[in-house]
Amino acid sequence: MIKVLLADDHTLVREGIRGLIEAKMPHVQVVGGAASGEEALQLCRELKPDLLLLDISMPGLGGLEVLAELKNIDPQLKVIIISQHTDRAYVMRALKLGAKGYLAKRAMAGELVAGIQAVLEGRTSIDPSLAQMVVEAAINPHENGEASELAMLTDREREVLKLTAEGQVAREIGRLLNISVHTVNRHRATLMGKLGIHTRGELVKRAIHLKVIVP
Repeated sequence: MIKVLLADDHTLVREGIRGLIEAKMPHVQVVGGAASGEEALQLCRELKPDLLLLDISMPGLGGLEVLAELKNIDPQLKVIIISQHTDRAYVMRALKLGAKGYLAKRAMAGELVAGIQAVLEGRTSIDPSLAQMVVEAAINPHENGEASELAMLTDREREVLKLTAEGQVAREIGRLLNISVHTVNRHRATLMGKLGIHTRGELVKRAIHLKVIVP
């Protein structure tokens, strides 16, 4: 029996996908549901699923941050992103971080079942409405890349990126932006997850590349 974990902060979405899988895929068992990124990581450790169906926008850690962390937990775990975000930056970042599939939440039930089956068989599954965009991005990887990456970040995340890259510590960033150190660290973790970077040195290089700061 193939074990699947669902991660989405909307109970109705999780239950809908669970019902579809149980009705259409008798060889697949839904072993749990997570409402946040942190819970998804914890359940991956405990339940050791074969496949994770993962939303991007969730409380706490988002799907991209979860993807980045999963490399340290279970590099063999297959992940399909199911999200309302269909911008090029999100899709390409998810694929670069190791997702084996990317489906829009507007996808038909049959497309979801076919996507799950494809990934379980070792293939990649991209929502038909996104496939051309992925091909174009592969052919022209630098076209609009910087604009797309910046579009993923909120205004606050851009501010934290700029100040961090300029050498400001969390306490000083919090003072300048009138937010707590905890909030600064949360924004920093989120933007690093979105950009697929792990160290302050990488963050500075990316900030320069995106022209957020001038060297």
